[in-house]
Amino acid sequence: MGLTRVYNYVVIRGRPYLMIPVTIRARYKAKLYALVDSGAVISLFHNQVADDVGIDLSSCRREYLAGIGGYVPAYIVNNVLVEIEGLREIRIPIAFTECISSDLAILGRKGFFEKFKIVFREWRKELELRIID
Repeated sequence: MGLTRVYNYVVIRGRPYLMIPVTIRARYKAKLYALVDSGAVISLFHNQVADDVGIDLSSCRREYLAGIGGYVPAYIVNNVLVEIEGLREIRIPIAFTECISSDLAILGRKGFFEKFKIVFREWRKELELRIID
């Protein structure tokens, strides 16, 4: 059976959110909290995070992503190294955009959900991640 970790929801402005600590690594590294979002196809981070870790977006593919708020421009970077605190490092595609709050990151399904058994326990305000071997 794979390694398991339980994360408590994080309270922001008085409301609980399904956020987990992650470290994104490239030339440099940055630690932040990311919202686990089963409704998001791809992970989404602010452009500033790419700049902070040394990812040059000028040579990356630019796309418009569809979401609940309409279409947003984003730079797609494949195979970004992300450490899920307490579990493992994975490589996932990330869309970087200016159209997200700089203090928010979203972990979407592509590349992330395939690597873990994910159990949402809303009644306990916790999330369980188990590595799929």
